[in-house]
Amino acid sequence: MTRPTVSVVIPTKNRRPLLIEALDSVLALSCDQFVLDVIVVDDGSVDDTTEHISEYALRRPVRLIASGGIGMAGARNVGIGAAHGEYVSLLDDDDLYLPTAIASQLDMLEEHPSYGAAFGRAQRSDMKGVPFGEPFPSQNLSSGWIFEDLLGYFPQIGTALVRTDVARAVGGFDGTLTGDNDWDWFLRIAKRYQIGRVDVPVILFRQRASADESLSWRRYPAMAEIFRRHTETLPKVQQLRLRPVLWRHRGWWAWTFLDQAATNRENGERERARQCVRYAFRASWLHAAIGVVKRHLR
Repeated sequence: MTRPTVSVVIPTKNRRPLLIEALDSVLALSCDQFVLDVIVVDDGSVDDTTEHISEYALRRPVRLIASGGIGMAGARNVGIGAAHGEYVSLLDDDDLYLPTAIASQLDMLEEHPSYGAAFGRAQRSDMKGVPFGEPFPSQNLSSGWIFEDLLGYFPQIGTALVRTDVARAVGGFDGTLTGDNDWDWFLRIAKRYQIGRVDVPVILFRQRASADESLSWRRYPAMAEIFRRHTETLPKVQQLRLRPVLWRHRGWWAWTFLDQAATNRENGERERARQCVRYAFRASWLHAAIGVVKRHLR
């Protein structure tokens, strides 16, 4: 049988050392089941990324495309548009594929032709690739029509394998959102197609040690906007039933800002810590108040 081609799109900008590690993790995959089509979309790097990847591509099956500084969403769209494969996967340039990547999701999609995409799990790690914590999502998740499930959590982009015709049919990533446009994209897929989920970690999701409350505060309103746009046309009864889901999201963000406040305080960044506390109360005053009390009582 002819092996299917899988296009792996890696957007990047000014992170050549991390990009090389990501590329090496892709090219280390066993390709017995599929053919790799690796696409690096350089979104306006001013370091040595272009030169280095051009040389890298001379001896490895990698294509380099320049997208001219249009942002992550636009760079991902360029990569999907250039994909040669029947399937497409998107990997952030600071994450790493595990050996289980692609094959695990591909098995699911080949077994279920009606599925538009398949997700695996993500394993958190430090920037050196040392894992910590449990893979997420932690619970066993069902497959099929899972739109409502996906309203409740954000899949990590690198865990997904999507049929290329599906990726193009639902439209590109929305660059007008200030964050989480991948969640918006997944929800659009889930509205139109069944999705498979495999209980296998497929990427190392690398975490930075420092807090970035500015990025988090840009993401928070995007979360609220995405939830609104995907639920406002639902029947009123369904909207009421889903309201606690949004409340849980707001609580998660409040606790995230409190965690960032603690990190900044430990690093001597007291004004940043105070700003994080303000963000927490703006996200959800009730969750923030409970969080402050619990931390005070420890």
